[in-house]
Amino acid sequence: MEKRTDRKSIMLITPMLHQGGFERICVLTARLLQEMYDVYLVVFTTEELFYDVEGLRLIDLRLGAVGGSVGKLANICRRACRLRKLKRELGIDISYSFGTTANIVNVLSKGRDVTWAGIRGYSALSDRGAHLIFRRADCVVSCTRTMEAAINSAFKTKQSRTLYNPCDLAQITKLADTRLQEETGSGPLIVSMGREDDLKGFWHLIRSFAVIKSAIADAKLMIIGEGSYAEYRKLAADLGISDAVRFTGALTNPFPLLARADVYALTSQSEGFPNALIEAMACGTPCVSVNCRTGPAEILTEHYEQYSDLNAVCEAEYGILTPVFEGEKDLEPVITAQEEQYAQVIIDLLRDDVKRRDYSGRAVKRAGDFGVDRYVGQLVDMIEAAGNGQ
Repeated sequence: MEKRTDRKSIMLITPMLHQGGFERICVLTARLLQEMYDVYLVVFTTEELFYDVEGLRLIDLRLGAVGGSVGKLANICRRACRLRKLKRELGIDISYSFGTTANIVNVLSKGRDVTWAGIRGYSALSDRGAHLIFRRADCVVSCTRTMEAAINSAFKTKQSRTLYNPCDLAQITKLADTRLQEETGSGPLIVSMGREDDLKGFWHLIRSFAVIKSAIADAKLMIIGEGSYAEYRKLAADLGISDAVRFTGALTNPFPLLARADVYALTSQSEGFPNALIEAMACGTPCVSVNCRTGPAEILTEHYEQYSDLNAVCEAEYGILTPVFEGEKDLEPVITAQEEQYAQVIIDLLRDDVKRRDYSGRAVKRAGDFGVDRYVGQLVDMIEAAGNGQ
C-alpha cells in the first residue's frame, strides 16, 4: 500500500467502530476531510461494526482485544509495530487517535508523523497510560475547554487544543423529518439517549420519572441505546411505571424520536462531550441536564465558568442545568430528594408551554455553534499549522 497523491495524508485511529460517541466522531471526521486530504481510517478490529464506512479507506489491523495483562501488553506492542509500518508505507503526515487505547498505540508507533491524542472523556486523565500519552503526543486534543484546563494543570504537554465535537445539522434536520418508527402515543414524552452504562445514571432518571408520572399521568419516558437494560426494566416494574417506560435499543435514526420529544433528559455522572445533547438541541428539543463534568455547561451556556455551583438549578441560556446526583448506583425503588428536585424541574418545564417553546428555539440556535463548518475550519487550521511545524 502506497501513498496515492501529494496531498497530506491523515490517519484516524480508533479501536473499533461499535456504537459510541468518539467512534461516531471519528467516522464523521473521516468523511469531512476526505475531499481535502488522503484520509485513512484505521481500526484494531471490525467486529461489531455499527457505523457506515462506505466510501472510506478503512484498514482493519485484525488485532482485537485479548485477555490477561500479559496478553494485553503484547497486543499493544503488536498494534504499535503494525501501525508504525503502516504509517511509513502510507507516508502519514498526521495521525489522530480517539480514546485511550488508540492513543497509547498512536504515540508508541510515532515515526515522522505528527501525533494527536484525542481525549474524549474526563476519566482519561486517570487511565493507565495517561502520563505516557500526554508526555509523548505532539498535541493533546480535548473536546471541552474544562478538560483541556484540567490536563494542562495536571500534566506537561507539548501542545493542547480544544476541538468541540461536530454536529451535522443539515443531516440531522433531514433525518428528523422522516417517518417516526417508534410508537409514542399522545402525552408528554421525555427522551434520553446512551448505551447501557452506569455512568449514564439511568436509575436516577427512572426514579425521577416515577415522580413525573405521578404528577402528569400520561407522561412517557424513552431511553435510546444499546443494551438489555434488564435491571432498569425491573426498577421500572418495582416503581409501577413499566407501561410508561420504553427501551428502544440502538436506533440508526433516532432523530424523529428526538424531534417528537418534549424534553431531553441527561443524568450522567460524567461526560466527555455529550453528542446526544447537541443532537437533541438540533431537533429543537428543550434540555434538562445535570451539570456534570464535562460538557453540559459548555453546551447549554456560553459562560460556563459562571455555573460552577454544582448544587444549584440554573436556567441557562440554552437549557436547564441541575445538580449532579450523589451516591453510588442504587436500584432500590426509593426516590431521593435530588431525584424529586430533578423531576420537579422537568414537571415545571412540561407545564410551561411558553418556556418550552423558548428553549426549543434557543436550542436550535445553539446547536448551530457546533456545526460541521466550524469544526472543519478549526481542524484544517490545525492540520495546516502542523504541516508548517507549528
